[in-house]
Amino acid sequence: MPELDLIPRKQPQQTRSRETMQRVLEEAEALLVEQGVDGFNTNILAERAGVGVRAIYRYFPNKWAILVELVDRSYAREREWVGHLGRLKPGDDWRGATDRMIDRFFAGASASPSYAVLRAACQVSPQLRDVEARNIARFESDVAATLAALGMPADPRRLRVMAQIVIDVSGRLIDLALNADDRAEAELLLGELKRMLHDLLGPHLPG
Repeated sequence: MPELDLIPRKQPQQTRSRETMQRVLEEAEALLVEQGVDGFNTNILAERAGVGVRAIYRYFPNKWAILVELVDRSYAREREWVGHLGRLKPGDDWRGATDRMIDRFFAGASASPSYAVLRAACQVSPQLRDVEARNIARFESDVAATLAALGMPADPRRLRVMAQIVIDVSGRLIDLALNADDRAEAELLLGELKRMLHDLLGPHLPG
């Protein structure tokens, strides 16, 4: 199977073109939520966005390039939910900061219809798996840098492993919370996640 081109062809420069691109991507998210990856179709997308198919292919070589853009947009939102990790410094209440990050992330993911769909798509679509891995690696790098800034001993391997655990465990339990039967169960899962991270990081961080 030939390797797919997943890179956007160009970025719109004019205001009207940027607005069109934004409308296309918003409709793409809605279409993905409704139809899933298999039902995602550029012809339907063009019709719903009120543009010609050529207008879409002017920027994206295929549907997978659009989906890659949606995954990147989703991870950009996730970084907003987490907040500015780099602002934490020694002496800060890292437990409280961690708890607030989890709450913000869960609230953002709960309010985003496309979050769970894109997460699932990355698990089953080889075309998107590498994109997810790249974004997770960025998260892990940020977490490792934050742990070092908070005072964790600067052993690169331990920092990397700790960051991997934080990201993986958080992602899995937040996914469970999003699929919980009710709010009480979701809160229980989030509470356990907070406790787990406190216990994991506590022996390695001052305070």
